[in-house]
Amino acid sequence: MEMLKVSKKGSYILLELPYSGKAMPGQFFTIKTQAGPYIPRPFSVYDLKDGNLKFLIKSKGETEKFLNGDLIVDGPFGNAIPKIDDVLLMAGGVGYAPIHFYASTYDFEEMIVGMPDDELFDFVDIPDHCICVVDPTTPTDVAKLSPLENILACGPNEMIKDIKGAFPESTIYAVMEEKMACARGMCEGCAVMTKDGVKFVCKDGPTFNVSEVDLEWTYR
Repeated sequence: MEMLKVSKKGSYILLELPYSGKAMPGQFFTIKTQAGPYIPRPFSVYDLKDGNLKFLIKSKGETEKFLNGDLIVDGPFGNAIPKIDDVLLMAGGVGYAPIHFYASTYDFEEMIVGMPDDELFDFVDIPDHCICVVDPTTPTDVAKLSPLENILACGPNEMIKDIKGAFPESTIYAVMEEKMACARGMCEGCAVMTKDGVKFVCKDGPTFNVSEVDLEWTYR
């Protein structure tokens, strides 16, 4: 039986489901019901322990109205985030989900999380040694003070662009956010352009070395 927990202002949802399988940080599942949405929606794993699978969902979206139905959950899809030594973790908004799962699985040096306001900080589990910032301060602003050269980030595309531009000498991995439908690379809805040609976030990612991805490219 699924459980829903809603943040104080109603902007975020934690969906918890019983799950006996395995998943690794960076992987995602798709969710729909018999009533909708017609195309399953992908969600990164926020946490998995003690037989419970959790997803962090931004409310007011199409999927929210179906979450009290009989959920059809499929996955895990995608590839796990590689273990990264001496890593700086950076997250924006609900992009915190895969970063949280990574941080609860592997060691990390520093974490910076940015949000529009402090609502999400009071709702999710945040490590004690995490730096939390709200608009107009960004994770990139704070990361400029860090000596770490390995970065793992997840957030809006503009955030990933900012990180890439601010740290041209760093090794940056990003858990990419793209629209998906099939989660198997068949519908070609989550295409990204890389140095090796077009790849798909669902089956080739979702984690990519940012130096290999053209963040300005749009699939038409």
